[in-house]
Amino acid sequence: MIFPSLNIAASALQAQQSAIDVVAHNIANANTPGYSRQVADIGTLSPEKIGGMSFGRGVQIQNVQRIIDPIINDALTNNSSQQSYWDSLNKGLNAVENVFGSLSSTGLAASLDEFFLAWQQMSNNPQDGGQKFNVAAKTNTVINNISTMSTQLSNAQNSADNQISDSLTQANLLLDKVASLNAQITRQENIQQGVVGAANDLRDQRDTALRDLAQIIPIQVVNSHENGTLVQSTNGDLLVQDNTARHLARGTVGANAYAPIVIQETGAPLSGTLNSGSIGGLVELRDNKLGSYLNQINSIASNMIFAVNQIHANGSNGAAMTSITSQEIVNAGLALNDPLQVAPFASQIQTGSFKVHTYDAAGLPTPAGGTLINITAGVTTMNDVATSISAIPGVTASIGGNGQLTIAAAAGSSFALSDDTSNVLAAYEINNFFHGSTAGTMEISANIQASANNINTGQVVSATSAILVGDSTTAVSILALQDQAITFDGTVSSSLHDRTTLISSTYGTDVNISSQQLQYRTSEAVSLNSQRESISGVNIDDELVTMIKFQRAYEASAKIITTSNQMLDSLLGLIR
Repeated sequence: MIFPSLNIAASALQAQQSAIDVVAHNIANANTPGYSRQVADIGTLSPEKIGGMSFGRGVQIQNVQRIIDPIINDALTNNSSQQSYWDSLNKGLNAVENVFGSLSSTGLAASLDEFFLAWQQMSNNPQDGGQKFNVAAKTNTVINNISTMSTQLSNAQNSADNQISDSLTQANLLLDKVASLNAQITRQENIQQGVVGAANDLRDQRDTALRDLAQIIPIQVVNSHENGTLVQSTNGDLLVQDNTARHLARGTVGANAYAPIVIQETGAPLSGTLNSGSIGGLVELRDNKLGSYLNQINSIASNMIFAVNQIHANGSNGAAMTSITSQEIVNAGLALNDPLQVAPFASQIQTGSFKVHTYDAAGLPTPAGGTLINITAGVTTMNDVATSISAIPGVTASIGGNGQLTIAAAAGSSFALSDDTSNVLAAYEINNFFHGSTAGTMEISANIQASANNINTGQVVSATSAILVGDSTTAVSILALQDQAITFDGTVSSSLHDRTTLISSTYGTDVNISSQQLQYRTSEAVSLNSQRESISGVNIDDELVTMIKFQRAYEASAKIITTSNQMLDSLLGLIR
């Protein structure tokens, strides 16, 4: 029985040494990100039967086990996607905080207050040139605020879109890495057939790569425990199978002016909604948050432009005109509200009329009460309008090669406009205050830029064609827009101030929600990582205790060999 004891002790030395190697590997990787603690599973060798009795043959390392909790690993992957989603969204929202901070005392709300206050002050002294200059100055402040907000939001959208492209590059690198690790795992575990956990470190690296990938796009993982391969898909789209990866790319620019995400190999759009991962957060930020704010800013500009122009186009600056040119171009042969007309507010034209009042050299109306120009929506063209105006003695209308309507008085005559119920004057910016239709195109009309004295403060008396000096009807009507609910773009009817308050409160709510969700997901990540560390993490103190245990077993096994050698020497001594 001496020789079997030597074999048993030798197996013990080898097993304890291998177990110490596993402990050493754990200690060496105690600070390695994503590393999972490994444990050597020690088991007895199959016994040997001698003379009807079974004798043990020693010990062996049966396998090296990677200590993980699959449920916690899956939860960490899902949390990575959600945390990254809310982090991207929250950072993007906070990046435009200065845009909405300006809605307060020095920004859009304040400038709107100053705008209407200027009209109120001018209504008290409508012929004061200084007050008109003040209205123009306050208007420019509103325009600058709206334009700046629009520009900053558009820039933030473009920045988010650029980040999406950068994130796609990172995602493709990780997809390639996962495919490569799949191949390495398969190769290593096939070479070491029967050795369970032969690719423990590679599996840890793949788990880490998957969590990194989940931070970018939402993923689903299916593991094959037979050969270590892995299949990954996001919203049903297969991205990695075995050692083959499919890449993500940008497709053709869509209606929102941004290119969607597609599968590079097929060109097919990535199915489903990106509702998690950093790309999902950036898409939500770009399209639904910043896009919504930009739409609201444009809505404020659009409604303000048309509402003011509706009133101003029917007004007078205290004197009749000799010439006026529209600022919007027209296809003279099409109906004024035809969808093919390029004028932004052409759709606002309705069946109605407006008046042209003419005056002789002495300033007397000819005739009193003016001449009615009838408009039938869907029928009347600008050619019809020009013909009708030109039929009035003392005034002509023509459409230039650039598509703009010009109304001009004959020598010694003059004219004025009033009572537009068709919206033609406002839609084609005739006698207008504003030019443009959005936050990016909004500006004071060319006529008023030439001279603030051209700001209309009063209106022509419809029945007599009288132009009253000191009349403030137009100024008072524009002042009333401050709290008047209006809509010309299909949005819910509300005042300009209410619209400004809404965008501010919407932004504040979005920031609060994203901050709360980010805080929740961050706390969840801390909890999950703590749970993972308690299971898979390396505790140096525990490893040292384990090492001492194997060390003592190793020393005892060595003592067995020494003793067995002594016994063998004694036996050989008897023979000698």
